[in-house]
Amino acid sequence: MGKTLRTKTLYQDKDWLTQKYVKEKLSTVEIARIYRETESKWCDPNTISRWLKKHNISMRSLAEAQQNRHSVAQAPISKKKS
Repeated sequence: MGKTLRTKTLYQDKDWLTQKYVKEKLSTVEIARIYRETESKWCDPNTISRWLKKHNISMRSLAEAQQNRHSVAQAPISKKKS
């Protein structure tokens, strides 16, 4: 008794979350989007935040998040020659 029949979802996996959030430095919004695309199920960024906290994965400060957002290398825009 007391056991649940629910299966673990991808965002509940500590290793997967650590890979995405800590190593790849993705935001909770990006992680939720990846989950939605791979599993075809809805996921809110706040759900990702809750699971990061449950797994004791330190959340980034606002300054760190903004720095990550702006440090992502963007491909140069090619101009068409007229």
